[in-house]
Amino acid sequence: MSKLTKDQIEFAKSMTIKQRHVLRALAIYPNGWFMSASERADPELYELFRHRLVQCHHICATGGLPAWGVTEFGKRIAERQAKGAY
Repeated sequence: MSKLTKDQIEFAKSMTIKQRHVLRALAIYPNGWFMSASERADPELYELFRHRLVQCHHICATGGLPAWGVTEFGKRIAERQAKGAY
């Protein structure tokens, strides 16, 4: 299991309420959710991708709508945030 980077930890400390809620929801429901165009284009949510806390994937092998889910890094940060860290 890879360690969290300094950048990821610093980002976790400065996350907005919106980012925290989205990460927590994805950690609770890890099967992924379909992404709307506005979510994909939201710079605030894009930071979760940039820090590798969430990832985009296609649920169907034939493509279809993109979905997003939490990464192992994101799960660890969400768990720590729930315990009051960051």
